[in-house]
Amino acid sequence: MKYEKLDINSGSKYKWLLCGLIMGVVLIIIINSIFSYAKYKSVDSVKLASGTISYESADLNIIAMYKNDNEGKGNELIDKIPEGNYKLSNESYCIVSGNPEDKIKDVFEYKENKVYIAIDRKGTKCYVYFEKQKTPLEQTLANLGLTEDIPDGKTTFTDVACGSCTDNTSGLFKGTDKDGDTYYYRGNVSNNWVKFGKAKNGQDIYWRIIRINGDGSIRLIYSGTGSAQTTEISTQISTSAFNTNYNDNKYVGYMYDPSGTDASQKSNYPPQTSSTSTQSTILEVIVTWYNDNLKSYEEHLDGNAGFCGDRTLAKNGHGTYYPTTGERGYGSNVTVYGPGDRAWEIGSESWAESVTPTFNCDNDKDLYTTSDASRGNKALPVPVGLITMDEVVFA
Repeated sequence: MKYEKLDINSGSKYKWLLCGLIMGVVLIIIINSIFSYAKYKSVDSVKLASGTISYESADLNIIAMYKNDNEGKGNELIDKIPEGNYKLSNESYCIVSGNPEDKIKDVFEYKENKVYIAIDRKGTKCYVYFEKQKTPLEQTLANLGLTEDIPDGKTTFTDVACGSCTDNTSGLFKGTDKDGDTYYYRGNVSNNWVKFGKAKNGQDIYWRIIRINGDGSIRLIYSGTGSAQTTEISTQISTSAFNTNYNDNKYVGYMYDPSGTDASQKSNYPPQTSSTSTQSTILEVIVTWYNDNLKSYEEHLDGNAGFCGDRTLAKNGHGTYYPTTGERGYGSNVTVYGPGDRAWEIGSESWAESVTPTFNCDNDKDLYTTSDASRGNKALPVPVGLITMDEVVFA
């Protein structure tokens, strides 16, 4: 094969052929560059005013969220839906196409810590506000005007024995129950009166607040009819034996099992003291009074907080007052139960040197609640009960 040097000046056909190729390549490069440049250069221009532009970060979001903790700080911008006791405020709204006059409300649903917004127009922006709510306990305290710090209670033998307690042992104190903080009155107080309901004879019924439960409900004790803080008031509805039968441990129950106490039950303690099939004598008296006087006010009464009839055995033991075998709490065997062990010096008939009362009811079967309650034994026919030994010690 013979190779020849191409001389662009030697022939016009080669000259124009080469020029054509070069121009074609240049043309292709220019056209491609023009279209590529156009693709990346096509943007909208934005006119900016001279000087400082003021805006909130929320202005750059489709949804802006705020919370108000009711601590005087007002609404605070947030990035995440707050957890805890918050509700969606009726301040929440959406605007369409940036027009503040075109506000949309009532398009929000707040459940399971998520907000669902029903909008159907392009260009909609929403402002969502959350407001912290008081817990039921905080709301009750506020309703009673109790907003100051309340000291922790320190129940001692001296407090229990003081009778008409001095100022530094009287008043409202803080303790704990299974719902959290609880607040109870003790000593010689005069600011815990409540008028609620009318008796069968048409007279007003007066009560004293024993305690504000951890769930925000209020525990009251009957203080008679007539006028508050007068000598005419009787502080009891009647007198009654707790149970007219008393020769068996089963009768320590506010409700109990009336069946026999044969030897087969010894190894199966505590069925006879944890049953709720039969009303005690005193519960029958209370049910009658309730139906005559408070039945029409039932919607205002809480059957969930319950009344403790603690039938747990004393944990520490008191020598000869019960045997150390499994027969404690069975039949007629002398037995000490938890409330007495926490408050009383067994054998000396006096308060223990170190009282240890509690507002908790450790055995759920002994927490007497009504059938619609979410806890307890749900066996109580009416939402009333008796003050406990522990509550007496606290008071």
